[in-house]
Amino acid sequence: MIAKAIKGTGFRGALEYDVRKDGGRLIASNMAGTTPRELAMEFGAVRQLRPNLHKAVLHVSLSAAPGERLTDTQWRQIADRYLQGMGFTDNQYVVTRHSDTEHEHVHIVCNRITMAGGVVSDSQDYQRQERLMREIELEFGLQPVVFSREAPRKAATKGEIERNLHTGQPSTRQQLQQLCDAAAQDCDTFAMYVERLEAVGVELVPVVQLKGTKLSGLSYRLDGVFMKGSDLGRSYAAAGIQKRGIRYEQDRDIEAVRRCLQREATRAFDAPDRAGAPGQAPERGGPGGSLGAAGASYGGAGRRDPSDPGADRAASPRPLREFHQPVAGGGDGVSGVQRPGAQGGRADESLGAAPALETGGGRRDDGRINGGARDRIVALGAAASGGPGGDAGLEGRGPVARAGRDRSLEAVRRQIAALGEGSFVVGVRDAKSGLMMLRDWSAAEVEGSLAWLKRMNARGNDIYIRPAGDHGFVLVDDLSSEALARMQQEGYAPAAVIETSPGNYQAWLRLSPQPLPADLRTHAARGMAKRYGADMNSADARHFGRLAGFTNQKPQHTRAGRQPYVLARACPGTVALAASAYLGKVMQSLEQDAAELELRKRLDAIESIRPVSAADPVQEYRRQAKRLLAQYGAEADLSRVDWMIAIGMAKSGRFAMPDIQRAIEEGSPNVDSRKSGHVEDYAKRTAERAWAEAGNAPARPTQPRQAQRDRGADAEPDVVS
Repeated sequence: MIAKAIKGTGFRGALEYDVRKDGGRLIASNMAGTTPRELAMEFGAVRQLRPNLHKAVLHVSLSAAPGERLTDTQWRQIADRYLQGMGFTDNQYVVTRHSDTEHEHVHIVCNRITMAGGVVSDSQDYQRQERLMREIELEFGLQPVVFSREAPRKAATKGEIERNLHTGQPSTRQQLQQLCDAAAQDCDTFAMYVERLEAVGVELVPVVQLKGTKLSGLSYRLDGVFMKGSDLGRSYAAAGIQKRGIRYEQDRDIEAVRRCLQREATRAFDAPDRAGAPGQAPERGGPGGSLGAAGASYGGAGRRDPSDPGADRAASPRPLREFHQPVAGGGDGVSGVQRPGAQGGRADESLGAAPALETGGGRRDDGRINGGARDRIVALGAAASGGPGGDAGLEGRGPVARAGRDRSLEAVRRQIAALGEGSFVVGVRDAKSGLMMLRDWSAAEVEGSLAWLKRMNARGNDIYIRPAGDHGFVLVDDLSSEALARMQQEGYAPAAVIETSPGNYQAWLRLSPQPLPADLRTHAARGMAKRYGADMNSADARHFGRLAGFTNQKPQHTRAGRQPYVLARACPGTVALAASAYLGKVMQSLEQDAAELELRKRLDAIESIRPVSAADPVQEYRRQAKRLLAQYGAEADLSRVDWMIAIGMAKSGRFAMPDIQRAIEEGSPNVDSRKSGHVEDYAKRTAERAWAEAGNAPARPTQPRQAQRDRGADAEPDVVS
């Protein structure tokens, strides 16, 4: 038995359909009316109890399997069982029976508002309804229906059925199901399954995990329509085909996986249409321009099947995105290869001037097309095995397909190695909403999640990273090439330089091989940002930097509808030569700031003192300090102030020597910095001298306040001899 439930706004329309329809009979109700008008008025009266509830109507159809025959009494029992099971125990309802189709069915119109004015919850109503129908089948001995999540093949939707009747042609979903069933017949390897479907025009898009050892996802494309395996049914997904006997083995089938993924990447980035003729450098910005990226979701772009608007498919291609052109003088899109510098050494040994964008496409010596498009295709579509190697070529696709290196992986490894290969916080932020998803990963986990990060990046998300916990790095953001060159000249060569967009850089400066506290790193970052004209808003201990090997999705960096690649320009990972001296200055500055803050706090406490109990030694100290500072000014000798107040407190006879010591420790302005490391000793010696100067015995006195309380309030305080 199948149940279909919808929530609506109007009772009259549902009642007109159920009661007036040919063959419709009212078989159960808890209401007085019998016509649609009468029933609608009754429903409306209860609806006034919750006038703000927009969808108060529940319209349910319960259908028996073809050939099953039930009596009116059985249908009433089933309808009542349904209402009770879904929580409609105190609600208005009517049940009508229809016999206009080959299978018997009834309709239930129910008021979601109870007679007491409450509303029946619709939380997880689909799952609850499905479980309830399975129970009803058992109770009434009806033909069982499998749970939708267990159905091996998705049933045709209403739109697909109507289109089939109208055109006589099956929908794309139905065609894919038929073709996949035929391809799976007597098929025992994934590679054979791929070849059979490709022979009839079906392209597969597999998803592999654990460096290619596990087939975890499967999608299909037919005539430009992209559908996930789960859209077709459980038996067409990755786990489903393996249950049908189509086994996946990495060593045998990985080439078929790579071929599928590279074809998908080539489709996504429109490579075949934009590549110039062999031997000809494409013109930038023109029809033969450098290879770009479509930037669609991982499945690529495709048309929507009009018969199934709910299917999960890409609707249309997104604009092509920009990538970094090679640096003048040679190089690749994502920095990670050794390039000869001006002096014949490695390019990332010295930054020099900012790398310029090459105006022409150019070619490498090995005949491959130069530029970031080849890197992007390999980065987003290839590397199914999770490693950097493997020449998974694509026959007939030109020089782009011969690229087997995962340049994104190389860039990520270089940056992670420069940041210490410890643990990291990786952020995936949506460029439109600004929301960021955080992951705490080790270096190995970052590499293992590269395929997922590529897909998230291709869907419009920016990828960020920072070392986790306390570390010895600070981030200096939004730097120019001139500022970077000056940093190197002054002994602050960064551990990693990341070009986030053409001519714009982030520098990870390593100040210490040991972890540094967050406040020290924030102070150091702010000093560096101010010194080199960087972004002060990013100068703290918690900001993220860009992860190299991915595209910068910020709209302001778009060029001709394309996004730039984030490049790892230099990643030595070394501590800056001038870092030790700079850290000393930063710590000295922090100490001065702390001392000034403590002085300000204590002076404020003295300034704000109000008449209080004279028995509190700290308050007494502050009261006298306020008077003395007002008399001698803010430049008064604070040690002399301590002595004068201690003498006065000792002579008053109201305070014991430990009270005077505590008053100096807690009330004296700036005592922590003035007497750094021996505040307690200083306060004790001052109190002892003042006690002796006042003519008191040097021995530790009894607490006078406690003694006074013991003898009575009117007694004079003791002075121990």
